[in-house]
Amino acid sequence: MKLFKTIALMMVLSSCAKKEVPEVPPTFNNPNWTRIEIANGREAHAVYGSIDDTLMVSTLTEIYQTTDKGKTWQKTKVNHQPIYGFLAVKDTIFALQSNSLRTKENLQLATFSQYFSLDKGFTWDWCSKFNISEQRFQEFATVYLDDQVKVKLKENLEPIVGSSMSSYVLKSDIEVFKNGFSEILKVPFENQINNVHVDKSGKLYVSAGRGIHDKKTGKYLSAEKSEAAIIYISKKNVQQLID
Repeated sequence: MKLFKTIALMMVLSSCAKKEVPEVPPTFNNPNWTRIEIANGREAHAVYGSIDDTLMVSTLTEIYQTTDKGKTWQKTKVNHQPIYGFLAVKDTIFALQSNSLRTKENLQLATFSQYFSLDKGFTWDWCSKFNISEQRFQEFATVYLDDQVKVKLKENLEPIVGSSMSSYVLKSDIEVFKNGFSEILKVPFENQINNVHVDKSGKLYVSAGRGIHDKKTGKYLSAEKSEAAIIYISKKNVQQLID
């Protein structure tokens, strides 16, 4: 399925290749959100930690750390692929490298970790070197705020007419489940969303790429000229955004 999704997205990108690519956005100024970037990261994926302390971000092919609120970034590992989740087990962080497995309840999982860190992601070592199990998992792009509220990524697909095996990739949403009901969280940006994270102070982190989608249809529209990995961070506690 992943292969067909990728092929479909490439088809859409190709059809838009002749369009003029706008500067999107020239600036980002919003009372409720901050935007930070990792130059040449192309896409942001899993996030761990806090912008107020140490923030770790997986880009398309690497892991970065910042300790100065995103002003500078230190590359700590080259992965050649995204990391789909950072799993903390006591003082150890595992980098989860797959997001294709689903449970019987159809919950998507981030799974399988070949390496781990004991210092908040500044250095990494191989699990096999110490005979540590690589079989790890957690719900993909899902954050539980409490027993009644969770925030998760909602991937959207549109079937391609005449093809039963492939779909167009539309803009992903942030879905909030609260007291048995769900709603889509409105955000002031149209970038493709790849993951979500909430830090200890309740700030919501939204990982994104340079792809821009139409507000009404959710279809791919254009791309930012910059190839930065993008992270949007709420200035307020996420509970204030969803109440």
